[in-house]
Amino acid sequence: MKTTFAITASALILGSCLTACSIGKRPHTGASAASAAGRPVIKACVYPKTSVPTTSLQVVDLGHDQIEGQIAACGLQGIVNRTNPGKIYVLNTLCRDNHGGWHNEPDAGKQSQMGRLWLREIFADVPKEELLLDTNQPNPGLTALLQQHKSAVKGLIIYDPALEGATIEAATTIAGQTDGLIVSPPLAEQIRSYGFPILVDLRGRFKSNIECLDWLKANYFKTANHQVAFTWSHMTTNPTNSWGAANKDYVVANRLFTFFLDIEKKQECDYYETIIKDYPTGTPIMGWTDELKADKLFADYGYFMVPYISVENLTILSSYPSVSGCQPGPKACPIETNAVYIAFYVADGDNLLHSLIYEPYTICHSTNFGAIPATWILNPAIVDLAPPVYRWYQKKMAGQEFGGMMGDGSPVADRFGGFSFYCEYAKYYLGRAGMRTMKQMIDGESISWRVQPYVCNSGYSGAPDWRGVGAFECHMDNQTFHVGTVNDSKLLSVLDSAPANQPVFLSVFCGTAARDVPTLIKNWADKVNARHDGKKYYFVRSMDLAATYRKWQGLPIE
Repeated sequence: MKTTFAITASALILGSCLTACSIGKRPHTGASAASAAGRPVIKACVYPKTSVPTTSLQVVDLGHDQIEGQIAACGLQGIVNRTNPGKIYVLNTLCRDNHGGWHNEPDAGKQSQMGRLWLREIFADVPKEELLLDTNQPNPGLTALLQQHKSAVKGLIIYDPALEGATIEAATTIAGQTDGLIVSPPLAEQIRSYGFPILVDLRGRFKSNIECLDWLKANYFKTANHQVAFTWSHMTTNPTNSWGAANKDYVVANRLFTFFLDIEKKQECDYYETIIKDYPTGTPIMGWTDELKADKLFADYGYFMVPYISVENLTILSSYPSVSGCQPGPKACPIETNAVYIAFYVADGDNLLHSLIYEPYTICHSTNFGAIPATWILNPAIVDLAPPVYRWYQKKMAGQEFGGMMGDGSPVADRFGGFSFYCEYAKYYLGRAGMRTMKQMIDGESISWRVQPYVCNSGYSGAPDWRGVGAFECHMDNQTFHVGTVNDSKLLSVLDSAPANQPVFLSVFCGTAARDVPTLIKNWADKVNARHDGKKYYFVRSMDLAATYRKWQGLPIE
């Protein structure tokens, strides 16, 4: 049987820019009015932005630098990019968690690097200068930057190799407030000829991560930017397991407070409370620590994590004016009792690694992108954090849909201040980004009723844990079509057990764009069509699935 498509490709309508971030002095919250629960109602962007627009780019390849050189270079990038319209643009930083370079096969393990691609795709009209490197010397990228920007550095902050994770993050916090360069002891020796004074030497001062955090909080928390919280793990200079330095420009430029605790150790896991609860309830926690442990821990506190892994140049992407937009609306398919309506979706876009690296990398490289309609889950906050990338998605996604996921986990409903903020946050950013579909891993029912997206794609079927939702669980929560998920590997067996004599509505989780997911989706569609079981199969976007369900129920499409 031939595949029946419910969508035709159409040109996306670019939306007009609505409320933009306040990008002058940093407020302690991204919202301006108080709710009845005492938590701000969102009327402006939550996230810090670079206040000085980009007029030119100074491109530097850090692929020849050691991790310690990349840390120093990305910290320097944050110092320079905070106030300079001619901004440092880095390439080829290392992150061992970046494993999406499937297009580079058969050389397994390569990263998906977006630096060169963005220079072509969204910065083509921006004047550029690429720094020449002397690759015969150590850390040539950092050296080239110091030759250009020595005057921006006020001194050195030396971290302790014996307590790397905690003291590198402490040094990053201090760098944001002092314009100091984050260096290891050997790197401090390497650049001695520049004559930088030592601002802070963290060697030998602390015996534990907790002791380091206590000192850091006592001396640098009050003067930090509290707009978002930040924590970072896997910070090491060992290239075999380091998650890298790419986020340090954003942390330093915006003077965020970043710290490290080992969530795998109970004492340190419990100690998160002493710092997180000093932020207003519901505050996003950027960075990364651990998924399952951190999700529940922060949800129970009334907060949620926004993973920010391996994304370079956010100080540049966020320097562009905030935007708003839309996409073509939902379309209902014909209603037939022997029909199965299948919406494939690509997940984990709450993680900026996916929204800003994996998904655009795969869209650009897959020969099967667009062959089958699908919903690509993105973090809608890119309307503030990366407006040029959002516009790029609008131009690329004809026949596809972009849906939204706010973060990894969400505040539990009993933490009402954080929960109500999260719901307002979701409504605000979904509206700004013109997204009809919301992906929600836990508490989908309570969040559906409060947020009222067009679609709530609930649960998480990618792993055998407590977040799963049944394949045939779909219903209306007032104006929201609430649908469960099925893992793509179980799709054929689920079709064997589908209810008879009625339309069947399926939302299918196809994993992430760390692999060639458009080809995977096409292959699944081919397998479904090859069943020849007398049923008619429609492959649709999530919002079209919702529109078709509404039509079947006799409800208005809009």
